[in-house]
Amino acid sequence: MKTILFSAFIFLMGFNANAQKTPIKNSELPAEATAFIQTYFSKNTIHHAIKDKDRRKITFEVMLDDMTELEFTEKGAWKEVDGKGKVIPTGYILKPILDYVAKNHPKASITHIDKGFNDIDIDLDNGIELEFNLKGKFLRIDR
Repeated sequence: MKTILFSAFIFLMGFNANAQKTPIKNSELPAEATAFIQTYFSKNTIHHAIKDKDRRKITFEVMLDDMTELEFTEKGAWKEVDGKGKVIPTGYILKPILDYVAKNHPKASITHIDKGFNDIDIDLDNGIELEFNLKGKFLRIDR
């Protein structure tokens, strides 16, 4: 048992040692990420940007001056927008998701969105978390 735990510890240490978070200039962000920021966060400025590289993938993390956090894929597609409790712009969110929120939670606003491999998670300012498939079909409420 100790051998298994030790081996797992060594594996995880080696895995983490290969992860690299490097500060980058705004000009080093992918063009698609830059366009996204200019389109949906034009009133904000970039506080800092980080290139996060591990064995399997590269992502870009951006912190805006109002502390909104953005995450992009290697090619610049958005993965996550976290308003840290503040309402976020919604122009990039699928229409079926926006329609569902408007119909079922008309007094709520979206504060966080996270696009995973199989789903899209939404946080509302009323504390409700919603899950949708990648086409915008409602799946469930997480409270």
